[in-house]
Amino acid sequence: MNVNFKPLGLAAAVAAASAGYAGAVSAQATVASETELGDLAIVPYYTVMDGYATGVNIINTSDQTQVLKFRFRRAVDSMDALDFNVVLSPQDVYTGFIGLDGDDITWTSNDNSCTAPDYNTGDNKFTMPPIYREGAETGYIEIISMGSPDSETAPIAKAAKHGADGVPANCDDVRDNFFANVLGTGVADLTDRGVIDSETTHQFTTTAAGEVLEATSYVASADSLKVSYFIKSDETGVEFGDNAIHIAGFMDGPAMTNQQQGIFSGDFQGFDHPDLNGGAPLDFVTGAAGTPRGKYNELRAILGTEALINDWSKNTIEALGATVDTDWVVTIPGQYTMLALGAYLTEGPDACLRQTAADIANAANPTSPVGDVVPCDFRDIPLTATFDVYDREEQGIVVEEGDLVVSPQPPVISTPKALKDEVNVIQWGESPVLNAPVTISVDTPDGAKFGWASLSTEPADSNLMICDIDFNAQAYNCMDRAIGDTPIVGFVAWQRAFAANPGSNYGRIVEHSRVQSAP
Repeated sequence: MNVNFKPLGLAAAVAAASAGYAGAVSAQATVASETELGDLAIVPYYTVMDGYATGVNIINTSDQTQVLKFRFRRAVDSMDALDFNVVLSPQDVYTGFIGLDGDDITWTSNDNSCTAPDYNTGDNKFTMPPIYREGAETGYIEIISMGSPDSETAPIAKAAKHGADGVPANCDDVRDNFFANVLGTGVADLTDRGVIDSETTHQFTTTAAGEVLEATSYVASADSLKVSYFIKSDETGVEFGDNAIHIAGFMDGPAMTNQQQGIFSGDFQGFDHPDLNGGAPLDFVTGAAGTPRGKYNELRAILGTEALINDWSKNTIEALGATVDTDWVVTIPGQYTMLALGAYLTEGPDACLRQTAADIANAANPTSPVGDVVPCDFRDIPLTATFDVYDREEQGIVVEEGDLVVSPQPPVISTPKALKDEVNVIQWGESPVLNAPVTISVDTPDGAKFGWASLSTEPADSNLMICDIDFNAQAYNCMDRAIGDTPIVGFVAWQRAFAANPGSNYGRIVEHSRVQSAP
């Protein structure tokens, strides 16, 4: 199903070269990393709410320079709220945190590693652009390896390398590699700087004799990224953290893209990519051996979930003046790949209908002068979530007053809940842990203060599709069926709070266990 957005502005020769592009997928299967190293990392949750900030730590454990896409996606619909590129030299570390600065959301880093672009607020901050700032106080983070130079003598590697003073040789030269470089026909200008294709970039290297144009060739990076995160409250003093979700072998080719333009400028080698559906769409036209599109189904196979399992608590310890509360984070990454983004962004979420709603609208107005309503929402969400909730003594929500049962007794299934966003927070206790702007509450067994629960989900309907650029149709094509269970990640955040002694407050994060379908 094609959904137009705006003319792409590519020459007819480019469109003709892309015949058969839609639906191309990689034959390589990927697996979740058990080593906590990978070429893709997903941080399930970030927040800047009510005194919270979220920090991220990235280690390049390899002997290769790595180029990374660092992207913050807002909770409600995973629109790209802020993204930039980081270039890590071998064994380099990059750290920073996202927080509130007045009314702005900013990313702050005191590291010297090269970024593209350069910081736009002072000398160490990125300020989130206004376009998708609304509702971006919470969300999740993608960190995607875009590739490594094929040699550490390559221009970008030499420019990004830290000297004895801890400062890279020349970050301005590094940033040259991320300018847009496409003529009207979709062919790069080989006499200028920027991204030539997913495998090649140009930079003007500063030398004693002046600037010299040099090229860097790229290969897929090794599974060598180590990413962790922490969430910290300046108000309560609570801090908790964990490893990110690491995926190994996801990017099976380079995916170099520019940091100057995007799809709504007609640039398919731009900052919108790579994403959780793969590399740059323009590879099919240029012939570059980059990471192919169609990767989201591979991610679904890795992270597809029948049920989540974890602990819960809403305990009050009166003798200590303490409470022990929990929030669950349930994140469904990559649902933006199941939207016809052109229609979603230009017409608005309310006008972006599912197939059933579009059919009803068309049946009610069969002679519409503007033609049929075309569906543009094929996501799993909103999910219907069903909870089986137990206390620590095998008891669930089962017994009506006066009834006796033989223990253990399966629980009566509680009222289903709707998980309508890509990032959802379930509050179990009387007090919130994460201070999320929207929370979901769940019934617990009478009198129970703690226990465990299993959460199973059903997608919004069975018409689940993955959408991508179709050059021939000059539109988004939503014809590739989404396969397998809904991908879900997340954790339980614990907080023990002492009202009379906040300095003793502490917290921890425990990743959800997941039940998966048999392969």
